[in-house]
Amino acid sequence: MSRRRSVLLLGSFLLAAALGAAGDDETVPSPAAPDCAFRGTVDRDGERVRLDVARTALLAVPAHAAAAGDPVRRSPARGGGPVVGERRPVYEGIVDAEIFGAMKAAGFEPARPASDAEFLRRVSLDLTGRIPDPAAVTAFLADFSPDKRSRLVDQLLASDAFVSRWAQFFDDLLRNTAFPDSGTLYVRGRNAFHQYFVDALRARKPYDVMARELITGAGATDAAGAANFIVRNIQSNGPIQDTYDNLAADTGRVFLGTNALFCTTCHNGRGHLDAINLWGSGITRQDLWGMSAFFSRTAARRQGTSNADSYYAVSDGTSGNYSLNTTTGNKTARTPCPPVPTGPCNPYPTNPPTLTSISPSYVKTPANPGGGAPGTGEGYRAALARLVTADPLFAEAAVNRLWKELFTLGLVEPVEALDPARLDPANPPPGSWTLQPTHPALLKKLGAEFAAHGYDLRYLLGLLAKSQAYQLSSFYAGSWSDQGTRLFARHFPRRLRAEELFDALTKATNMPASMTVSGYTSPVAWAAELPDVSEPTGGATNGAIRSFLNNFLRGDRDTDERSSQFSILQAFSLLNDSAVVLPRISSIPPTSAVAKLIAKNAAPSEIVDTLYLGTLSRPPASEERAAAVALFLNLPPGRTKTTVAEDLQFALLNKVDFLFNY
Repeated sequence: MSRRRSVLLLGSFLLAAALGAAGDDETVPSPAAPDCAFRGTVDRDGERVRLDVARTALLAVPAHAAAAGDPVRRSPARGGGPVVGERRPVYEGIVDAEIFGAMKAAGFEPARPASDAEFLRRVSLDLTGRIPDPAAVTAFLADFSPDKRSRLVDQLLASDAFVSRWAQFFDDLLRNTAFPDSGTLYVRGRNAFHQYFVDALRARKPYDVMARELITGAGATDAAGAANFIVRNIQSNGPIQDTYDNLAADTGRVFLGTNALFCTTCHNGRGHLDAINLWGSGITRQDLWGMSAFFSRTAARRQGTSNADSYYAVSDGTSGNYSLNTTTGNKTARTPCPPVPTGPCNPYPTNPPTLTSISPSYVKTPANPGGGAPGTGEGYRAALARLVTADPLFAEAAVNRLWKELFTLGLVEPVEALDPARLDPANPPPGSWTLQPTHPALLKKLGAEFAAHGYDLRYLLGLLAKSQAYQLSSFYAGSWSDQGTRLFARHFPRRLRAEELFDALTKATNMPASMTVSGYTSPVAWAAELPDVSEPTGGATNGAIRSFLNNFLRGDRDTDERSSQFSILQAFSLLNDSAVVLPRISSIPPTSAVAKLIAKNAAPSEIVDTLYLGTLSRPPASEERAAAVALFLNLPPGRTKTTVAEDLQFALLNKVDFLFNY
């Protein structure tokens, strides 16, 4: 690497190290209690998460302040009046009325509107997982139409890239992977599960329909992709009730946004969740068993003998309930404890204490105090699907997840730790407990809006992306305080997900990938199209891509969660990866961005502008352009126009602007 490259990269490298250290001591999960196998943290109000995001904003935004602070473009056709970036009336729309209303009440000024370039790159990544190409950036910046941002959102929502990006979202949410520690889908099931999400999104299938299909999925899992939700929760080292409990807990996590049910698979919530989840502290193990019983007539039988040909057949019987007759496995025993226990037993008495089996009973929430049970002749899982999707918590949990995907922070944090007893502003919690959402009324209104529009994912994402709250700049000119984090007074940057970063690298350099996937007949071109975080497979190139993606912490969808933290290893990958990064910058492949510019004998100013537009999705600021053009005009011995162009793109790929969605 040349000395010039080293100088250009030093600032980004040091900032990357700072970002990696910033959140290390703030995001380590803490157990709810020493004996509680609870996938959560004691961060019941999400303050650790918000602090981490706020620190990232303070560190990352100055690197692109010049771009973020570009003046609002003015249209000659309208007498120079502001067109794009000018805020609409403050109280227009559900989102803006609540967000700006809360800021006004708190006396906190919002950030200025995002520039066109800032918005274009942000919304393209958020909705499609890809950066825009130079032509798209140029056209968008030259468009003075007052509705151009709204039209852009609609175009992105209708794109094929939208399908790939959000199929990956569901792959993560449903933990789609071929060979986890338990709940093995195998390659055939894994691929079918992924294809289910692709097909559902392409067909604009409503989210409540997807949820019902996942909960009730049956058939051969290599064809009936939705049935893999059942298989993914199989626990093979204990009695079948362990699997039923996993399914109940995962139903709560995925569709209701509350992981408190997982804690009650072994014991009552009281004594374990008292300081973490008010609703969960009142849930008993028997309540959990009522949810588990909805799966007590479901069976999943493996077909095939090798990893390559295996899948499952999922079916339902017509009789049987959840039996309390187990003393083995890794869950607490389900047999009642006698006055003087002589072996494993359930220390949490049932009501009545003589129960030997449990019938399906939907867990009660403040919004659904009556719970629910299967109707006459209704299948158990069909009943659960009906009850889950009718629960207001179902829509609110989805809204909170999608809000986080676009705003970096959820209205409730952590997003899988919703406390149903602390969500309703009309029924505030008792004592020292506070409402959990930063904007309780907004969560309720958006949940109702989502349901009223048929659980249309594109409608909800469009509603959020078109709001002025989403379109605030991440650059904040005033004095920032933590109060602004809860108010969403600026947009919060986030490091690109591993797949986003690889696809941005591919697009910026114009060097398409060709990644083989187990069980696929054709390779895929985009990392967002990979069905599993264990892919791509086969060959040295795919192995290098897999290592690159893993370095950016995509996790394993099992025991290792996806992370947006930074690390020195990631910086080294971008600086030195001789298989994934450096070959894409080279002018030798005739299709590379640099090679095309050199082949057409582009002027230095055109090279600089094109590389900035294609890599950072914005034109260079005047001082950036001047400095970069000067590199071409004063070539020292041994340097050429080609090597300077390669070095420039190399430097841009390692800027914080490229690594973050801001």
